[in-house]
Amino acid sequence: MKEKIYNILQKIIEEKKYSLKGNFSVFPSDKKEFGDFSTNVALRIMIPGIQPQTTAEEIAKLIRQSKDMCLFEKIEVRNGFINFFLKNYQYQQIIENILAERDKYGSINAGKNQKILIEFVSANPTGPLTIAHGRQAAYGEALSRILKFAGYQVTKEYYLNDCGRQMDLLGESLKANYYQIKGENFSIPEDGYQGGYLKEIAKMIPEEVNDTSKEFWTHFAEKEILNGIKKDLLDFGISFDSWVRESSLRENGKVEEIIDKLKSKELIYEKENALWFSSTSFGDDKDRVLKKQDGSYTYFAPDIAYHYQKIEKGYNLLVDIWGPDHFGYIPRLKAALKCFGFSEDKLKVIIVQLTTLYRGKEKISMSTRKDQFISLRQLMDEVGSDATKFFYLFRKAESHLDFDLELAKKRTEENPVYYIQYAYVRASHIIKFAQENSLGNNNLLDIDISVLDKDEEKEILKKIAFFPEIIKQISLNLQVSGLAQYLLEVSNMFHSYYQKYRIVTSEDKTISHARIMLVECILRVLSNGLTLLGISLPEKM
Repeated sequence: MKEKIYNILQKIIEEKKYSLKGNFSVFPSDKKEFGDFSTNVALRIMIPGIQPQTTAEEIAKLIRQSKDMCLFEKIEVRNGFINFFLKNYQYQQIIENILAERDKYGSINAGKNQKILIEFVSANPTGPLTIAHGRQAAYGEALSRILKFAGYQVTKEYYLNDCGRQMDLLGESLKANYYQIKGENFSIPEDGYQGGYLKEIAKMIPEEVNDTSKEFWTHFAEKEILNGIKKDLLDFGISFDSWVRESSLRENGKVEEIIDKLKSKELIYEKENALWFSSTSFGDDKDRVLKKQDGSYTYFAPDIAYHYQKIEKGYNLLVDIWGPDHFGYIPRLKAALKCFGFSEDKLKVIIVQLTTLYRGKEKISMSTRKDQFISLRQLMDEVGSDATKFFYLFRKAESHLDFDLELAKKRTEENPVYYIQYAYVRASHIIKFAQENSLGNNNLLDIDISVLDKDEEKEILKKIAFFPEIIKQISLNLQVSGLAQYLLEVSNMFHSYYQKYRIVTSEDKTISHARIMLVECILRVLSNGLTLLGISLPEKM
């Protein structure tokens, strides 16, 4: 209907040869007295000496006199806005669409099968995943599912920084823990990792170590930590299509290859015995070092090679999900892509802000080196995966999250994820009861939808009809929180409706059948939405 109204208005603009200042929009009305849809088209039409209210009245009159008026109960004008009230039969179409599409309802073809690579989490294998990593994981998985639902080919990737000084410190820290357990006086490096997890890993090492090389300690620690990361992600419902190691880019010559490409473009120069990239030529605030004085690469060099490799694989869009400490990294990476002729619009970077846990007034540090952090595993064990994911996803990624542990554990309507899952279970039980009592009927030809004439019923139908639009919006703005908030609104409307009206009544089977259909539609939206967020569909609560 939104598209139909837009096309009706566009046709009038062309026929009347109206001049527009900016684009006009058609949007769902936020109050029922403003109808089902509203448009600001009259505010965008520029006619000297004519007020928008007058223009809106003229447009409304043209629609009332046209064959398109069959779609609307009435059309009103307020303060230059045109408000459209749909006829009841339009609501029947909503029910038909939902029951026909079922688990596909809400899916769209906005992506037109374009290829997207989403890289997320990519935590260094130097310690367990923290709650900050968990928020990035929940966001990346949900966004991937939604974009796939919106018609994109989506690949999920984890990039492992398994090289450099931090990995060396990890190995040295494990070695120190191993010898401390044996009773020897062996100090952990000043900048090393103090985590208790390294003591547990040290206990796995045979009592007599034959290989005492630096590589042995680093590889042993990395292997065990990475196994733990993969298990935590799996238990959190997160999966990846591919894992790429930084070391592979160095070993297969991709980093040297990218340096040579930059040299051929005369974008590399030497200063203070280091190699610099002229990134300021492409919008960065300063040039960046790619190879240090000691001959080792900075992290930036393999990162350029990694992203160049992504684009070479033919992806239409790259999405990177990073923590706030990487915000300053965005301009230099976009500069690197631009120098190779790739549009910076091909790279979308989502910064996921940090999470603060509240247990009383205590705020807990996130330092993996000092062992002062709560891991994702601990959070999952305490409040459950579903609550963890929903609390992560309910706020916008760029907003700092204060995570209330006590609220997340509550099994009351105060807890939003419990409230939504309870709505799903309630709707499921109604459908099951109807089927057991031979009241379920999926043949719309035998059901009179017109009896759904209560304001609450119309508002629910309007809300669930908006589900595909929510998916479309997220495919454009990449803001997953919109779906979480939408599901809470649907649940609130359903709970209120259930408390006010009897769904199944022996006195009037016509109303019962129609309301059961309505509940089936609500169930489908809740089911599809929760699945996209990676949240379970419980059978009972």
